[in-house]
Order: sequence, then C-alpha cells, then structure tokens
Amino acid sequence: MRWKAAVMTALFLLLTSLTGCSFVGLDAQSLMHAPRPTGENEADIQALLESTAGGKMTLKYPSAGKYRSAIIKHDLCGNQTDEAIAFYQKDDETSGINVMFMRRSGGKWASMGSFNNPASNVDRVCFGDLNGDGKDEVIVGWGSSLNNTGDICVYYNEGDQMKEMQLNQSYTEMAVMDFDGDGRDEIFTASVTVGDEPASAQLLRVKDGSIEQMGSAPLDIGVTKYASVLTGLINAKQVGIVLDGVKSTGAMVTELLYWDKKTKTLRSPFYDPKTKSAKSMERNTSVVSKDINGDRIIEIPMVTLMPGYSGKTADDSAYMTSWFRYDTDTSSLVRVMSMFLNYSDGYWISIPDMWRGKVTTKLDPSSRTLTVYEWKTTQKNKAGFAGVPLLSIQTFTQKEWKQGKEIKNYFLLEEKDNSVFAACLPSPNCPLSMTKSEVQEAFQVITEE
Repeated sequence: MRWKAAVMTALFLLLTSLTGCSFVGLDAQSLMHAPRPTGENEADIQALLESTAGGKMTLKYPSAGKYRSAIIKHDLCGNQTDEAIAFYQKDDETSGINVMFMRRSGGKWASMGSFNNPASNVDRVCFGDLNGDGKDEVIVGWGSSLNNTGDICVYYNEGDQMKEMQLNQSYTEMAVMDFDGDGRDEIFTASVTVGDEPASAQLLRVKDGSIEQMGSAPLDIGVTKYASVLTGLINAKQVGIVLDGVKSTGAMVTELLYWDKKTKTLRSPFYDPKTKSAKSMERNTSVVSKDINGDRIIEIPMVTLMPGYSGKTADDSAYMTSWFRYDTDTSSLVRVMSMFLNYSDGYWISIPDMWRGKVTTKLDPSSRTLTVYEWKTTQKNKAGFAGVPLLSIQTFTQKEWKQGKEIKNYFLLEEKDNSVFAACLPSPNCPLSMTKSEVQEAFQVITEE
C-alpha cells in the first residue's frame, strides 16, 4: 500500500543522514560534500574565482540546509536562466568568507557582485521571493564556529547587479516560506536560549526595501538545539513550521508555529507561558515529526509509555508512538495512526484500535523478539498485569531461518538483507488476537525506498 511505503521512507530518514565525497585541496568541511565541478561552464566559473581571488583559494561549503555545494546554480534574474553563486576564502585571507554572484554574458561567466562576510563558515543558503518582484532573493545564513547561532544577509538583483541587505538577525534555525499566503516569502528564525535572552521565534518580511518584523513568539526555554525543522502544511488548509527540539536532559519536544491571518499574529499553540515550555509535547524517544502517511501534511509524534513500565526508558518499543495533525480551527490534535517501533531491528507495526489501552510490550534483545501481551486489571489488582501473549515478532538470520531453529508456529513477514522477520500468534482464540493477514498488513521493515 502507498501509505505503508510513505511511512517506511519517512522512518528510514529518522535513522540515516546523507553523506557525499569531496575533491582534493579543500577544507575539512568539504569532505562531506560533492567533488569539484567539471565541464566547460564549471571550469569557467573556477577560472573566474581564481582570477578574482588573485591567488590560491579554498571553496567553502554550506553546512546545513538543502543546498550544500560551494557553487550553486539558481535563476536570480527571473529570465529562466541560471546564475551562479560561489563561496570561497582566499588562502592569504584570515578573516571572513567571500560570496560571488555570476551570470553568463557573451559566452563567458562575469561577476554580478562580490561581498565579504566576517563569518567563519557558511551555515545555509535559501531562496525565496521576498519582495514580490517575481525574482528569487538569496538568503544566506552566515555561521559562527564559537556557538550554534548565525547571522542573516539577503542578496537581491537590481539592474543586473546584486545588492546586499544585512539583517543583523541572529538565529539557531532558519526557514523561508510564504507564511501568510500573500505571494511573498517570509523569513522565519528560531533561537534557543542564550544567557539572559530567552528562546524565541521571529517572522520577518521585506517591506519598502527594508526588513520588518511581522510577528514573534516565545519558544521552549529548555531547548538547546533542533533535531528537525519542517515547513509545509500542518493541516489541509494551513501552512506552518514544526520544530523538534532537544533538551539538555535528552528529551525531545515539538513546537508548531503558524501565521494566524485573523489575529495577524505568529501563533505557538503548544507553548505554555506558565512553564515557559511546550511540556505537553515532550517525549523520551528520538522520533521526529514527519509526513508519516504520504498526505503532504506534517504529522507530529506523541508517545505513551506502555502499561507495566515506570519512569524513563530509552527503549522505543516500550512506547506506543501515535502521529497527529494539528487542527487550527478547533485548536486540537487529531490522531492519524499509532504504531510500535523497534529501531534495534528496524521495523514498525501499526496498532489496531482494539489494542489501544489494552496491551503492553516486551523486547528481548537476546532473542531479538518483540512480544505484545494482553494487559489486564482486576478488582484486587487495579495496577494491572500482563496476560496472555498476543503476538511475537522475531528477527532471525537467514541461516537460522533456513535451518528451522526455534521457528515452530512462526510465519514469514518479510526478508531484508541477512534478516528474516517472522511472527507467531500464541493465543489465536483471544478476542484481542490479530489474524495472520492482519499482522502481515500491519508489519513493515524500515528501509530505503
């Protein structure tokens, strides 16, 4: 099913990150990125950079965001032709990084403007039409090696030359999107608590040639960094941004922000002013927000500790993970689906409604077995206890499966690389027991698609 493939891909992205390779002679930062450009156009760009630098230079690579190349192609003039942006540092230059903008003219690349920034690195590059002229501006986040914050500059095209607008706006995370639906993009920034400055979010726009603040909102003061930042639909008719922050305790917390057209304010519905946090959205697992079912809406994970467990545990399978979308009309969360996650063996199983509140789980790492038990309470034992086992999922090696060791009553779910995933139904007559076909439908390996 398509929704299973979408969930599988989303969960794979929770566990992996992309890496690349580099070309010889660049700084250590470049070791994570693409090789030196080749081809006639790229060679011309390289020659122009070397000529401008007046000697040896080192290309600088953005460390975050979508664009990770030191030389980026993008249409900056609105003429359906890509211009080029290059970040570099002269080898004899001890301060700052240069950015050069280039366009194709007379068959050769020519400069549209160069700028120097005192930053120690390039954090990220974003594009967006901030002033509504139909041309994308370049939003560069300049980073500092001393802390996890950056500063923002906007570069825009005017008369076939690039101009610079310095925002003097620090940030921990930045995103560019049309938040208010007016056809112009805005710049969103989120900053963690630094000294006496509490965590906050800002929404900025270009108006009459300058930057102004549209709105601001407080953020959880305990967040030290962000593990995930997503922009897009938060329900069928509202766009927003979802931040998954990490606290010093290791706990994860989700914050959601959107522009309220009626009140003309930046809303942060999960923020509690009494605790100065989004405590209701905290969890002890590392799962982050995703479009979990392929509907193009960002879903938010919330976890519930299974019965029989107490306190904090790092075992994801001891929790039920439920995914929600946020309804801005009713200011409430709407559940989309629930599942058990077993990251150690790399699979998930969706939870039928009949199990919610009536089962618990136990993971045996030695046998690589996850077992779901009925959870029962009595008048004498109101705290509850584990009843009959309803489902066991075990991960075998290919060799174990072929030899048939300890696989009595197990049926095949899926094979992946050297692993075989199989299940058994120990109590088929229990009203809470699933059928074989239901288990096979609910089970999915977390893998790249």
